[in-house]
Amino acid sequence: MVFSHHHPDHTLHAALFPDARFHDHWATYQADRWESREAEGFLVSPHVRLLETPGHTPQDITTLVETADGPVAFTHLWWGPHGPAEDPFAPDPALLHRSRGRVLGLARRIVPGHGPAFEPGPDTPR
Repeated sequence: MVFSHHHPDHTLHAALFPDARFHDHWATYQADRWESREAEGFLVSPHVRLLETPGHTPQDITTLVETADGPVAFTHLWWGPHGPAEDPFAPDPALLHRSRGRVLGLARRIVPGHGPAFEPGPDTPR
């Protein structure tokens, strides 16, 4: 389980999965122990890696999954297919936009924090 960030709407039900391995911006939990580990480049499995993509919060993590149809990004840099263009909670809007640009350069499909998956296009907020 990867926490994209530590807002309650993304972490509240974690205790329902007592045998899950966790990764967040603080540490990784696996095999009954906590380890401090950076997210950037961490391979969750051979086709799943983590990216540090600050924006919605300074600690945001994007999970990039390689699929037969191309890379899919699970991220909270967008709430849904149409943005918002400016995240009202982002402490540093310029950093949000840089992280969005990075993800758009890598992903064919985006699964946002609170909306349906979408393929980025010219109207996708950068």
